[in-house]
Amino acid sequence: MVNVVVLGTGNVAYHFIKGFENINDVDVIQIYNHNSTSLQPFTSYETTTRFSELKKADLYLICVKDDKILEVASAIPFYENAIVAHVSGSVPLLETKHNDAVFYPLQTFSKDKAISFKDLPLCIEAEHTDQFKFLKEIGECLNAKVYEVNSNQRQELHLAAVFVCNFVNHLYHIGHTICEEKNLPFDILKPLVQETADKVLTKHPKDAQTGPAKRNDESTIERHIEQLIDSPYKDLYRYLTSSIQNTYE
Repeated sequence: MVNVVVLGTGNVAYHFIKGFENINDVDVIQIYNHNSTSLQPFTSYETTTRFSELKKADLYLICVKDDKILEVASAIPFYENAIVAHVSGSVPLLETKHNDAVFYPLQTFSKDKAISFKDLPLCIEAEHTDQFKFLKEIGECLNAKVYEVNSNQRQELHLAAVFVCNFVNHLYHIGHTICEEKNLPFDILKPLVQETADKVLTKHPKDAQTGPAKRNDESTIERHIEQLIDSPYKDLYRYLTSSIQNTYE
C-alpha cells in the first residue's frame, strides 16, 4: 500500500484525490491546507492545517500555487525514503532536503467537471531511477499515459499548453461576449468549436487553418475591424490576423 499526503485543495488536488479513490494500492492518508475552510469538502479524510501534524507517508503531493511550492516543500518534515513531488508545469525540479520529483498532469481541471485519468498525459521527473519507477507505477495505476520529461521540456510543454488551452478558452469567451451583446445564442457556434477541435486531432494545425486571414480576404478583415471599432478586442483581432497572414505569406 502506498500512503499519500496531498497538500492543497484546489482543482488538481481534488481530481488526484478522486483518482486515488479508485486505486486499491494507493491510500490518501491526509490532506493539508493552511485554510481550514478549504478542507471542509474532505470530511471523509484526515485533514490538518499544520505542517507539524503531517503524517509519515511514501509520497507528498504538492498541489498549491506555483509561488508557494518551494515554501510548502521546505516545511514538510524530512523522511529518508519519502518522495516530495509537485504537480506544476512551469516550476523546475526542486533541490531541497527531500527526494524531489515532479508529477505533472497535462490537463485542464475544474472541480465541477469530472476527469478521467485514462490516457491522460502524466509528465514525471525524479532525481533517481527508482523514484521515477515508483511514480510511474502510481501513474499507471491511474491508467494515465506516463512520459519522462525533464524540467526544460516540461516548461516548453506548459507554454504550448497555455496557447492551446488558456488562450483558446479566452477566445471562446470573446466569441461568447460578442454573441451575448448581439442577442445571439452561443450554442450556434458550438458545432464549429467541436469541428475545429476534432480536425486538429487528425490534421496538422497549419493544414487545418481556414478563415479570412488565411485566404487574405482584406475586405472581410476590414469589415470585422469596423465592427470592433469600440471594442477592447480590436487590437487582438489585428494581431492574430497578422500572425496568421505571416504564417501563410
